[in-house]
Amino acid sequence: MWAVVPCKKLEFAKRRLAPILSAGERRCLVSAMLSDVLDVLTKISVLSGVAVISSDPNLADLTRSFGVRCCLSDSDAGLSAALTLASGLLSNDGAKGILAVPGDLPLLAPGDVMRALEAVAASPAVALAPDNNNQGTNLLAMTPLGAIPYLFGGLSFQAHIAAARTSGIEPMVIQTEGLGLDIDTAEDLILFARERSPTRTFSYITETGIRDRLLLDSANAPLEARAGGE
Repeated sequence: MWAVVPCKKLEFAKRRLAPILSAGERRCLVSAMLSDVLDVLTKISVLSGVAVISSDPNLADLTRSFGVRCCLSDSDAGLSAALTLASGLLSNDGAKGILAVPGDLPLLAPGDVMRALEAVAASPAVALAPDNNNQGTNLLAMTPLGAIPYLFGGLSFQAHIAAARTSGIEPMVIQTEGLGLDIDTAEDLILFARERSPTRTFSYITETGIRDRLLLDSANAPLEARAGGE
């Protein structure tokens, strides 16, 4: 079983955070989050390997520092395309299954990964983790490769569940704090910033003053804005 982490070019990543972070801050944030994810995955000894799929050569040094495989292939067309490419590459290397996680899960824990691996130990099997809104898919594990198609984008969590059932597989759903919080929006980052964590991501936003800035801005936001405008 291989773990695969697709990652867009740093210059394209996290544009939804542009209202609160500069381009340089966004690049550093993405690198910190990816480092947190790779730190967890590389400590899971039962994985056959870890691969990052990206078209950004600037990530080569980071992935090399973790001793993971870096496939410099186009990852900017979307998660599904990147993971389909990764599955083809890994199949040629004899991989029997895949565990796909995005690189923006700074609170990912080893236990989250182990639960998914245990859930797909007997093939065919599928394990899924939704985001906090039960809309997107923040982890997808499957054996064998190609058990279901990659359907990332929009309401992918329900789409992946439906695809598994269509294939005669009842998926295991895993919900944890670490798997639920992917950092896409200002609200996500503020939620993450409120709770201390022993992560590179938390250290980065704290040491650069981003955390103080975010918490101050959120505290000073009008009540109606914090309530969603109601």
